[in-house]
Amino acid sequence: MTTVLAATPLLGRMIHQEGPVWDPAQGVLNYVDINGHRVCRYWPLLGLEQVVDIGKDACDVHHTTSGRLLVAVREGVALGDLDDDLRMIDAPLADFPGIRTNDGNVDPAGRYYIGTMAYDFAAGAAVLYRLEGDVCVPVLEGLTISNGIDWSQDGKMFFIDSPTGLVECFDYDLGSGDFRNRRPFAEIDADLGIPDGMTIDGEGGIWVAVFGGGQVRRYTPEGKLDMIVQVPGARKVTACAFGGSGLEDLYITTSAVDLTADELVEQPDAGRLHRVRPGVRGKLATPFPDGL
Repeated sequence: MTTVLAATPLLGRMIHQEGPVWDPAQGVLNYVDINGHRVCRYWPLLGLEQVVDIGKDACDVHHTTSGRLLVAVREGVALGDLDDDLRMIDAPLADFPGIRTNDGNVDPAGRYYIGTMAYDFAAGAAVLYRLEGDVCVPVLEGLTISNGIDWSQDGKMFFIDSPTGLVECFDYDLGSGDFRNRRPFAEIDADLGIPDGMTIDGEGGIWVAVFGGGQVRRYTPEGKLDMIVQVPGARKVTACAFGGSGLEDLYITTSAVDLTADELVEQPDAGRLHRVRPGVRGKLATPFPDGL
């Protein structure tokens, strides 16, 4: 039996929210508004929100061991404090203005992975990179929209190339970062939407945001759908992450990008952050080890 829940909207509307990740050291949810060029921070216990315009596409964000932020911008990966200029680490897309970074994550050993996509969604133009030192190294090519990525506690990497409709699984070597044995794990029906961002909970359940479907789906480690979180008032659901002091709250980002005036009336909560308590706890996201 599949449990169905509904999420509640929080805060105000943005353009295209993505990449939520919980920083337990600061009690803050970090996320981005890509088209709005904003890095966003939300402290739920304090009811405070910080929104910083960085002047360019802000495509992904992740906390670090020093308290600074790792931010994927249009052309690559940068590091810094939001009060100061971000320092570029590597810009593999500097000479490719038609392509931007997209979703990313840090593996349990501290390696940062960041995917890409073409603005015109050109098939095969996207790459999944791994940050090795100060260089972004291609590790998976021939993609179209490199999206959600996360690692289970039993040694698997889960990955989404959105237009395929699939959540895929790899065997992952945590010591080396090598991955192999690519295979399908779950499929989203094209009539519903496409898989976007994802997260894995403390029980190994895989949560998949369905862009165009107005929901997040949870799959058991065996690939069985067992929970659906509806996101009323927002069809373009982009990503999700557990947060809060007990990792009991699932935060969900959504998009209002390219919606017409009539569609915004039909989707009054598009572009807003949402939250639900599904009765499952998340797992801690690994901070990026930035050397300080």
